[in-house]
Amino acid sequence: MDVQTTITEFKYRLKALGYATSTLEGYRKRLDEFLAYLTGQDIIDLKMVTRDTISDYKAHIMAQDNAMETKAIKIRAVKRLFEHLEQTHQLLVNPCEGIVETCRKNRKPGPTLTQAQVKRLLLQPKLSSKTDIRDKAIMEVLYSTGIRLNELICLEVYHADLKDKVLYIRKGKGGKQRVVPLGNNTIRYLREYLDKIRPWYARKNPKERRIFLMNTGQAMTPASIRSMLFKYRKMARIKTSASPHTLRRSCATHLLQNGADIRYIQKLLGHRHLKTTQVYTKVMPMEVKQTHNKTHPGLKI
Repeated sequence: MDVQTTITEFKYRLKALGYATSTLEGYRKRLDEFLAYLTGQDIIDLKMVTRDTISDYKAHIMAQDNAMETKAIKIRAVKRLFEHLEQTHQLLVNPCEGIVETCRKNRKPGPTLTQAQVKRLLLQPKLSSKTDIRDKAIMEVLYSTGIRLNELICLEVYHADLKDKVLYIRKGKGGKQRVVPLGNNTIRYLREYLDKIRPWYARKNPKERRIFLMNTGQAMTPASIRSMLFKYRKMARIKTSASPHTLRRSCATHLLQNGADIRYIQKLLGHRHLKTTQVYTKVMPMEVKQTHNKTHPGLKI
């Protein structure tokens, strides 16, 4: 089982499963690093990889000058490779079985905005231009739904059902689909953008179906979204990061602070495992008190 050929096939498998471009790139880099390590150990066949090989590789990664989460991700990519080989019956024994990436209890959550900071951020677009209205709609959607950046960019016009107040996420992480609710405030700005602004932008590129467009008619890119949020963060004089993922974490945390059940938040964010949601919020599950429309602070702004 040639190492390079098998790893390449696994990369194509991930692409076929609908993984985001950024996720695929991350796996590519980490698996290439593993490939380079095996080459240095004169291992050319994955059947030659033993548990000791994986343990040594983990020690090699842990000795690097990287953040703990970065080290965990590097090991995780290798674990996913061998899990795939075992599930597809290419290997009878998984050498990664029982290998722990890192202690998740020590994993530090990323930055989260306070409710007051989010309110300041959302007030920055003055709605005096087409760009302002579009940007306001984008930020409202990100905070209200907690969707990922790639999920936002991949949204197409028919994915927004303003009558039923939901968004259909067709290209979620790992190819999973879900439906997320939209609050009245978000619907207000999204409808204004779709009715008045998007048609103007789309004149230059009428075949484009994605919702959020630049003034050239091309779809918004990750860089353009991040740049937009950076601009409004500076205008709001917020020192904490205000990236799309920061808004995602803030959405989850604020919902929980206002009484939402963590299992509801898990479904909203599209997490496969509850532990992932708990890392975002760093709190324990609590009793259900209110529905999304009653608990989300962004709906009251």
